[in-house]
Amino acid sequence: MSIMQNVNTSRLIMLSIAGAIAGFLVFLVINPGMVREETLSIPDRPGDVLMSAIMLGASFAALLSGILAAADEFTSPPKRVITKMAIAVPIGAVAGAFGGIFGQFAFSAMILTTPGLGIFVGRTIGWAVMGAGGGVGVGFAMGSWQRAKMSMLGGLIGGGAGGILFDVTSIITHGGSASRFIGFILMGAATGAAVAFVDEIAKQNWVTVLSGPKEGRSFIITKPTTTIGRDELADIPLFGDPNVTKQHAYLLMQDNNVSVQSASGVVVSVNNSPTQSATLKDGDLLGVGRFHLRFNQKAELAVKAASQPQQRWSDVQSTPQPTMQPYSAPQQTVVQPVAMGNLVLTAVGGPHMNQKFQFGPGSVKIGREAGCQILLAQDTMVSRNHAEITWNGSGWIIRDLGSTNGLWARGQRANEQALQIGDQIGIGQTILRVDSI
Repeated sequence: MSIMQNVNTSRLIMLSIAGAIAGFLVFLVINPGMVREETLSIPDRPGDVLMSAIMLGASFAALLSGILAAADEFTSPPKRVITKMAIAVPIGAVAGAFGGIFGQFAFSAMILTTPGLGIFVGRTIGWAVMGAGGGVGVGFAMGSWQRAKMSMLGGLIGGGAGGILFDVTSIITHGGSASRFIGFILMGAATGAAVAFVDEIAKQNWVTVLSGPKEGRSFIITKPTTTIGRDELADIPLFGDPNVTKQHAYLLMQDNNVSVQSASGVVVSVNNSPTQSATLKDGDLLGVGRFHLRFNQKAELAVKAASQPQQRWSDVQSTPQPTMQPYSAPQQTVVQPVAMGNLVLTAVGGPHMNQKFQFGPGSVKIGREAGCQILLAQDTMVSRNHAEITWNGSGWIIRDLGSTNGLWARGQRANEQALQIGDQIGIGQTILRVDSI
């Protein structure tokens, strides 16, 4: 398998460009002071040299991490972008300042111990540490310590590559502003590309959005609990569908298993089948409101996960989940009253959320066809004539009419089912609850 097969090249290009922009801004901030020192022939004092290293490291890492965080949220609302930048910039500035100090000491030590070659090695080490500072800032903004470690490694590689490129440029341009201009931009681009590349090749589990404003965007799963919803700070934000709640669903990761769990009162679909909870396999399709997402897992991890017992949500309740209510499967021993007489179906999930359908004894069709009494035209997963509810004289029966995506009742796929009050029927992405009038 090619190492580039699962790499999101558009993200790599985006972060490379963002890094180049950060390098250009660093040049605008740092270069005037350096030109002044060169013009006035100000002698290098240890305190001034160290302060310059701190300023360079802090400004580069802060700008780099902030701009990379903004680029990674390019299609998000301003509030989310600002929040991510507010996390990345101060962390990057502090890490970059320490990187500048460390880099200056390494630079000085190499010059003293290895004249000639030392200046190149020392600069490479120093800039690598500054790049790592920028990487750790954007990694934390992405949401986890695991991402921060991967981004820090990418920044280390990119910063080191930028240091080498800087010295090559300096030789070609004979130093001065031209070499700094080209060198800072190359360092920023190399760091941005390396952060994206390392992040991508190290990913184990990820979700790709297949529809909506974030179509094509991948979200790497590294946290025990990953939130999906309309909340601007959700780990996987889905905007534009009012049927998606602020925290609609959760991806729960334990060992080699990733499962999806819907929040209380809503549902998700897995491979077009409505569910409250399911363990995911590589290639599974998730439905959240009108959005579709694909879950992927690295091949070796997928094989390992398949060899382990499947876990239910109730098996992993030891992981703290303060913001969600675990789903409890209906107790099969509870006898529900049989649905009699006039009936109401209430949409409790999907595109027709809160819509009610009332009818009396007879035959009622459900589908997207205009003649259906229960018209679910907004649900693209519903067939034209999907199902039929019929009064048989003693109760209501629902039957599948050969639909593409099937009929679900009481959490099970069914061709025919007698209805009871409180039953939930899954048709496409719509969940209908059986109520009495």
